[in-house]
Amino acid sequence: MAGGENLGGRHYDRTGRLFILAALGIACFFAWKVFRPFFSAIAIAAVIDVVFYPLYGRLCRALGGRRALAAGITVVVVVLSLILPATIMGFLFTKEALELYQLLEAKAADGTLDEILRYRNWEAVEGWLAEHAPWLNAQALNLKEVFLSFLGKVSGYGVALGTAVASNVLSALGTFTVVLFSLYFFLHDGAAFGRWAAGFVPLHREHRERLLRTFTEIVTSAVLGSGLVALAQGILGGAAFYGVGLRGVLWGAVMAFASLVPVVGTAVIWIPASAFLFLQGRAGAGTFLLLWGFFVISSVDNLIRMFVVKGPVRMHPLLIFFSVLGGLKLWGLVGVVFGPLALAMLQALLEIFRGEFMAPPAASPE
Repeated sequence: MAGGENLGGRHYDRTGRLFILAALGIACFFAWKVFRPFFSAIAIAAVIDVVFYPLYGRLCRALGGRRALAAGITVVVVVLSLILPATIMGFLFTKEALELYQLLEAKAADGTLDEILRYRNWEAVEGWLAEHAPWLNAQALNLKEVFLSFLGKVSGYGVALGTAVASNVLSALGTFTVVLFSLYFFLHDGAAFGRWAAGFVPLHREHRERLLRTFTEIVTSAVLGSGLVALAQGILGGAAFYGVGLRGVLWGAVMAFASLVPVVGTAVIWIPASAFLFLQGRAGAGTFLLLWGFFVISSVDNLIRMFVVKGPVRMHPLLIFFSVLGGLKLWGLVGVVFGPLALAMLQALLEIFRGEFMAPPAASPE
């Protein structure tokens, strides 16, 4: 046959294979161009699919195998448990951030910004620092201006985020629509697509299953672990802030995001807030917030992860730190999942490579 085609073996000669590879590369390029605007939404839908697939499976069995109905119910559960609460919290966060920003701006304009602090004895603080930290030039630092500048920047970041959320409501609705539409078909046809895609992976079955298990465990641990920790720390922190007279919804939301950063976490919020209360002369409230942060907000992290994060996939804390920060910088919020996932898949592939291509070390002589 012309072109070296062999219908019996379904093989092509070198020219035919090069043509197929070139055509495949061009098709993949244009397919990427088509899907690129929806990558974030599809990625979010894939993550939600992994987390809620067990629920879909149970519903499917309970409904006698009616996959369409089970997928639809699962999507409704996702809307009610994730998207609707997140939307409500987003609007409340925006409202409080704008109110705080307007308050600080008004106080700065009429010269009464000091009333927010209700603290005048900055000289005592500078004297204490001069006695206990003589290497630090407290007077040159101008602690009062530094603290006020810190408050202004934090509120500025909050209002910028809140304004961005408010100005992109339509865009967010469009993204949620794509997420839910994709999620429905991931649930309904995801298993069949997974089996089809697995046929293109030239690995042994045990290796394919190992990579799939790594993917599932990391996604589940990252979403359930990080998500539940962020929710719990945001609620506990927001309640404590509200109890001491600060804006609970605003700072609770900020702490929920801060909890995603390894090592430091929410301490970057409640430690300065405790200092702020001490500077106001409210030592009781400052002590309460400090102790609440140390013993309640911080400990809930380990408590939740002890029950949620399970499985053989384990990563060094330093790798988790860089994977989360790098993922956030590269992919945004979904990077909390995809950063650790990338390193976990690399770790699994390196172990497969070592087992398949590297000879075991020679036994040492007697």
